[in-house]
Amino acid sequence: MANKEKFLKLVTEDPETQRRIRYREENSLWLRESKGIALKVLMALKDRDMSQKDLAELMGVSPQYVSKLVKGQENLTIETITKLQDVLGIGILATSVRRQQKKKYEVENQIILYQ
Repeated sequence: MANKEKFLKLVTEDPETQRRIRYREENSLWLRESKGIALKVLMALKDRDMSQKDLAELMGVSPQYVSKLVKGQENLTIETITKLQDVLGIGILATSVRRQQKKKYEVENQIILYQ
């Protein structure tokens, strides 16, 4: 049996692997956004020479929660996003809107160019 066949057999028969795959597929949209927010938070922490512990104290949450947040694995509430924006002085909520507007602009320009 080839390595690829062994791998596929393991993956398809392992219920935990199947559960994780389904979870990622079902939650791909918010996971992608959460990772984008995590990156912004990490960059803001670096720019401000702050630690994750500092951020946790300023937000009134546990360091463990901030750790999950900066790993992009946390489904953030609007309250948490607002706290992040306030404490770090960065915009988070508008990123998705700007990205959609940019895509729409690029698509419209492509259509104009091809006409």
